[in-house]
Amino acid sequence: MASENGSRAREKEERKFIFSTTDTCQFFQISRETLSAWQKKGAPKAGRGKWDIQALMEWRYTGKHVESPETRKLKAEADLKEAKAAQEKIKLGVTKTEFIPAAVIQAELNRLLANLKKSLLSIGHNVASDLSSMDSEVVTIAKNGIDKRINDALQELADGRLYRGRAKKKAKK
Repeated sequence: MASENGSRAREKEERKFIFSTTDTCQFFQISRETLSAWQKKGAPKAGRGKWDIQALMEWRYTGKHVESPETRKLKAEADLKEAKAAQEKIKLGVTKTEFIPAAVIQAELNRLLANLKKSLLSIGHNVASDLSSMDSEVVTIAKNGIDKRINDALQELADGRLYRGRAKKKAKK
């Protein structure tokens, strides 16, 4: 019985397709360098200079040829070095004052927008001054119309909407 188990094991071993490196290269029609690259990527190897063709085909053609741990480690280290280099570049730019702090930009924008608002709100008064030689009732109507449109536009912008200059429709009673 022991000899039967031994013969079965030998028969199973003989059914494996173990080829030399040269034969494996010829089988896949590749160079030794390519086979070596496959090995670095995790291709299964039966031993020194020996390749299990069946396992190699499964690895290559069934999507099991993932990168080896060494390759993944090298890529991760390279990515880390790139990220650190980018970080250092930003730090250097900050020290050389190539970048403006966000607080400075926000303060300047607030100042400019406040000036814009003040200028827009004075348009109605300026138009009224220019039309002062006309009938005072017409001047008041023009000033109020301009002021209303400017206030509407500023309110729309403050609410994050785009002002289109259309008069609002009055609700029917």
